[in-house]
Amino acid sequence: MARPVNVNALLPIEAEFQRERASGLRRSGDKLEDALAQVAQAEKELRALHGVARVERYAAYRALWKEAERLRWNLTVQREACGLRNHRDLDVVYPMPPLLRE
Repeated sequence: MARPVNVNALLPIEAEFQRERASGLRRSGDKLEDALAQVAQAEKELRALHGVARVERYAAYRALWKEAERLRWNLTVQREACGLRNHRDLDVVYPMPPLLRE
């Protein structure tokens, strides 16, 4: 016969799981925030360039934008794994700028 489980003994473990989830979400959010700041800076620089210099800088800008998009996707998946299904607040806190065209 199965031994009864003491629920109170599991509470500290559950609290630790919650802290780790929150910490992971924070780290992912911080990475995305940094990436979005780099995209914004690259966009500002790109808007000031013309001709060949703009074409050369565009490839770097696009790579930064794609990385930010990947980090946002990672954060979305991580949130869903934690049970957070509504992602509208991501649009407010971490707005993804539209990709500039060459």
